[in-house]
Amino acid sequence: MSIQTRRVDRHKFQGFWKKAVEFHEGMKHAEAEEKWNAACLNAIHCAISSVDAICVFFMGERSSSQRHEDAFRVLKAVPVSGAEEKAKQFIDIIGLKNLVEYSDDEPSEKEARRIILQADRLFSWAKTHLKQ
Repeated sequence: MSIQTRRVDRHKFQGFWKKAVEFHEGMKHAEAEEKWNAACLNAIHCAISSVDAICVFFMGERSSSQRHEDAFRVLKAVPVSGAEEKAKQFIDIIGLKNLVEYSDDEPSEKEARRIILQADRLFSWAKTHLKQ
């Protein structure tokens, strides 16, 4: 199965990274306020933007599929230590997206804290590799 990707000039990773940083800050603020919907939504978008930034930085491409799950495969192909593990974290984070964005159900505090932790780890990993 072919994954739709789009070529992106490598220097444009900075735009995706700026979004990741802002979503990360929003996630941490919402967590401190115990606003679990906002924290989870920011965690999800932090993860998406972090993945886009790292894929553009190292490969000059990002997933252009409507399915965020396809970004999982693109991330796994990034030639950086830990990419496969981070791709698994990413797919777990994305798994909560429909609940948070489109359902009248809400994530529990436990679910929210788990997703926040995973998004924080993915963000920190990306930050480490983008500072090289």
